[in-house]
Order: sequence, then structure tokens, then C-alpha cells
Amino acid sequence: RRARARKVLSLVVRHSLPIRPSISRMEAVMMQSPASPASQNLVANTEKRLACGTIAAYSAPRMPFSAIDLLIRPARITVYRDALGMTIAAQAMIVSLCKSADFLLGFMLGKLSDATRTRWGRRKPFIALCSPVFMICTLLLGSPGWFFSRPHSADGNSTVTTVSEACAALVDSSNRSSCVELKACIDAAVASSTLRPWNATDGNADGVAAAAPASLSAYFGVLYFLWYLSGWTSSLIPYDALGMELTSDYHERARLFGVKTAFQFMGYLLQIGVGLGVSLAFETDVLMQVRLQAVAYSALLGLCFALLLRSVAERPLRPPKHAPLPMVPAVRQLLANGPYRQYLVFKVPMTIASLLPANLIIDYIKYSMRIEDFNATYYVAFAIVLLCVFGAIPLLISAARRWGKKEVLATTCVVEALLFAVAFAIPPGAMADGPLYILCACVGFGMAASYVLPDALLADIIDYDELHTGLRSEGLYTVVESNLQQ
Repeated sequence: RRARARKVLSLVVRHSLPIRPSISRMEAVMMQSPASPASQNLVANTEKRLACGTIAAYSAPRMPFSAIDLLIRPARITVYRDALGMTIAAQAMIVSLCKSADFLLGFMLGKLSDATRTRWGRRKPFIALCSPVFMICTLLLGSPGWFFSRPHSADGNSTVTTVSEACAALVDSSNRSSCVELKACIDAAVASSTLRPWNATDGNADGVAAAAPASLSAYFGVLYFLWYLSGWTSSLIPYDALGMELTSDYHERARLFGVKTAFQFMGYLLQIGVGLGVSLAFETDVLMQVRLQAVAYSALLGLCFALLLRSVAERPLRPPKHAPLPMVPAVRQLLANGPYRQYLVFKVPMTIASLLPANLIIDYIKYSMRIEDFNATYYVAFAIVLLCVFGAIPLLISAARRWGKKEVLATTCVVEALLFAVAFAIPPGAMADGPLYILCACVGFGMAASYVLPDALLADIIDYDELHTGLRSEGLYTVVESNLQQ
């Protein structure tokens, strides 16, 4: 009788107490401190590690993307302005309009990608449909010589725009001390209007305009807009969003984005190597150099995206707690995320700081350090930067696993700031060789940190947003991320 009474009492107590609703694993983790070892270990123990093949298949498209980016940006100057005669004003206006429109369309594309539900997932349909358009635009944008020729002067003759065409027989790369005959040849070519003056933009020596036709500007404008829309918006935003949702493991995300960053810089290294090779094979034909690279990188991008679509599976989504919000409320909800606002506060200046050295190093070597043979110094410096990027990636992943991503990134930013403050105080003449190369090593380490760790932090922030809103919005979150570096 006593045992029966205890059993009845326990049943009464159990059914009379309020039942606490169960919470998901992610909510249990987020209730703890985001940076606590307990939360990190809980996720690490319950989340399956990504296979190496999956990580490689996801990261591979970043290599041809980077090579294409490093090809088209200089080609705007060497092909469209220098070789074909497009004016700086026309090109600047086209680029500004295309990028502004693309940035606004990016929010629409990110929102549409978040709301898409298909049997193939949310991101892969956009990649499958838009990446072929991007490859075609890359091929056409890098091959204007199929449809346009060099501008002609008043007498109808094609103007020569490179020194190697005008005085090719006198160019001697082994002679670095004297070039009197070459200088005389260049002066004579400029005087006869065969070669444009060094500071000419859209006219020849007689003041007669030799600008490109309006059809070239239209060709460049249409293709450049479609290139941005189909590639950097409709393909790259879903691609970046796909990486955010491949794993919810705190440490695995640092590993995933570390490999992705390695492939990104491998693309820069690939373009430098291939560009050097085709420049040696076609010394006087810039149009052919860019065209061959556009064909090669477009084909490589197609193979990499085919591998991604075949090998990478999207994670199944939990049913949303409520219907998706319209565009403006969705953006307002995104900006209401406190950790994301803090992320943007440091991400914007950090991105600018990480990109400035790579974009200014040529001017610094040539004009501040006043090194005449600046190309040799530049390539050595750039090689040191790339080597340090590759070497820093495993160190950053290991450090983030031990001390946390936020702590490692903040420490790296402080150290980099102190180093650049010291470098700013050193006269450029004293930076030759040793000090410059030490600074380049620091630049490489800082660039690796600015690419590996913020993406992994953003994925954690997106999880935090899902905890509060019940929606996964990787597409919207990666719009700013994908456009900021451009």
C-alpha cells in the first residue's frame, strides 16, 4: 500500500507542475556565454565535422573568382582605356553607376535567396542559373578586340599606344643603367604622333581627339553591369551564404573559412603566374593576353561550380516560426541585431585597412621609395605577402580554437595598428629591402586574419539572429560582406 501511494503521489505531482518547453541545441548554447569553453565544446561534440572533400569542393570556386577579379580590374585600364581609347570620365561614370545599382540589387537578391525553397536548396539554384551568365560576361568583357579596334588619328592610321610597338627593337631588359637610344626613339615617336605623350588621355599630339566610339562605352557598360549582377551579386552572395550554413560548429567554421581564404589567395597567385606567362608569349599584344586569361579562368570557374553543385549538399532547414518579412522590415531587423552592428563597426575600417597596403604598395615603392626598377621589388614584396597569408591561416585557426575568434582578431588588429604606426614614422628611403619585406610579412598575416576570422564570426552572429527571430537570413547578412571588399 505504501509503494502504491508513493507512485500515485508522484504521478499527481508530475502532472500538476508546469512543463518547461524543450529548447534546441543552439538555444542551449546561446543561453551560455558566446565565448565560453562550455558552449564551444557542446557544439563541437554534437556537430559532425565537415569532410575534407566537402570543404575543398565549396572553397574551389573562390580561386577562379579571385583570378577573374585580378584580371578584369587592371584590364579596364590596359585594354579599354590605353589600348581602345575609352576616356577616364566615361569609364568612371559607368563603373560608378553599375556598382551603385548592383549594391541595391544585392539586398533584393539576398532576400530572395533566403525566401527560396526548392528540392535543391536555397542557394544552389541561383549559382547554377547565374554562374554561366557570369562566365559568358567575363569572356566577352575580356575580349573586346573581337568587335573593336584601336582608335584612329586624323589621318586614319591606327594610333600606337605602347612603347614596345614603337621601339621594340631597342628594348633591352638586361640593360638597367642606360637607355639613351630608347629615350630618343620614344621622343621621336611622340613628336610624330605615333606614340601618345606620357600624360595624354584622349587626344594625340596635334590635339585631335582620338577617343573610342560610343559603341565601346555601351558595350563595356552593358557587360560590366551584367558581370557584376550575375557574378558578384547573383552567384557570390548565395555562394557566401551557403558557407555560413554548412556547419554550426564553432571551430569548424574557422577551418572552413580558412581553407576558403587559402583558395582565394591561390587565385591571386594563379593570375600572377599565368599573366606573367602570357605577357612573355605575347609581349606586344595586350588584347590577346587578357583574352586568353579570360577564356582559361571562365572554364576553370565552370568546372569548380560544377564540382560544388555535385558535391556540396545544403543543410535541411527547420520550419520557420513565422512568415518572412518584407524587404524594409527585414533590413531593419538585420540592423537591430546588436552583435551585427558591432561587427560592422570594426569590419568596415578593418577591411579598408587590410586592402590599402596591397593597393598602394606600387605607388609607395615607385614614388616614395623612388626605386626605378620598382617591378622587381614589387613582385618580391607581393610574394612575401602571399607566402605569409598561407602560413598564417593554420596559425590563426589553431589560435582561434585555443583562445577564441574574437580575441585573436582583436589582438591581431591592435598589433597591426602598432606596426603600421611605427612604419609610418620611418622615412621611405630607410625602408629598402629588409624593413619593407618585414612590413610585407605583417601585411600578409593581417590580411589572412581579416579574411578568415570575420566570416566565421558572422556565421555565429547569424545563429544568434535565428535564436531571436526564428529565421535564417544568410543572404541578407552576406550582401554587405560581399560588397564591402569590392
